[in-house]
Amino acid sequence: MSGIEAMAGIAFLVIFLLGVFLGVIVIVARSFNREDKRKSLKTAPPDMACGGTRRLVGVSRRDYQPRQVPQFPDDEPRQGRGRQR
Repeated sequence: MSGIEAMAGIAFLVIFLLGVFLGVIVIVARSFNREDKRKSLKTAPPDMACGGTRRLVGVSRRDYQPRQVPQFPDDEPRQGRGRQR
């Protein structure tokens, strides 16, 4: 392979990877807009693109009650910080 052929191959690879990256960005942006219009972050994702976007950016539905989670990680449930016995 000559230098020009290798450079053309690398250019095609870079263009392909840039297209994949921009495609992912477009899908994520459209999913954000769709979820924002539907106000559906508190429910299950409406489609696979929205579910993948939630997973990609780290937004997920948490099925726990806030009163069940201690305020400080090292606290035991039902005991306040600094309370003496």
